[in-house]
Amino acid sequence: MSGEIDGAAEEFERTADWLRNELKSLVALLRAAEPEAVEEEVQERRTTRGAQGRLLRIRMPGIELPGPHHEGTPGEAIAAADGAMTAAGWHTRIGEGTWGPYLAATQGGFEASLSSRGAGRLDAWGEAPIVWFNSTWTRPPRAATPLTVTPGYEVCRWCDGWGTCYTCEGLGFWEGRTCPDCGLGMDCWKCRGTGRLLVDG
Repeated sequence: MSGEIDGAAEEFERTADWLRNELKSLVALLRAAEPEAVEEEVQERRTTRGAQGRLLRIRMPGIELPGPHHEGTPGEAIAAADGAMTAAGWHTRIGEGTWGPYLAATQGGFEASLSSRGAGRLDAWGEAPIVWFNSTWTRPPRAATPLTVTPGYEVCRWCDGWGTCYTCEGLGFWEGRTCPDCGLGMDCWKCRGTGRLLVDG
């Protein structure tokens, strides 16, 4: 692969840490109990020309409002979060959802939300901007050639020894969509990535 972007891994970690800290600060502002869980998901992104990136999503469900009877209502908590996030440079919007009010916020490509879950609980969610790791895609080296193939084997005629899907060349995508031939498998369906087949196989 070529087109690797210098410092992308470090930038991804910086954006991830910043988003984590912002969401933790939001929970601390509400004087709430720790969320039921902190769920992190890294998603891959690819363009039709082979650029590759990643984005991080964080979800903190079941944030309990303070007090034995949840004295603070979700509306009050969301209003407090709105004021604090606006002061910190976020662009915010308050709306009404199925379970009550919610707050949506954006800043510099980051997104965050705080929504009522009912019964004195809130859910927090955040997404970091995509960090691009590679600007282009280059097909991996050929897995087998007539000069390197093991005796008793022949170069796979389905991929010409590349070992990767012949259609998408191992990218997993074709014309902006999941490759119709490998379905993100990326390896040649016949030789399973080896670039070779048993003679008469």
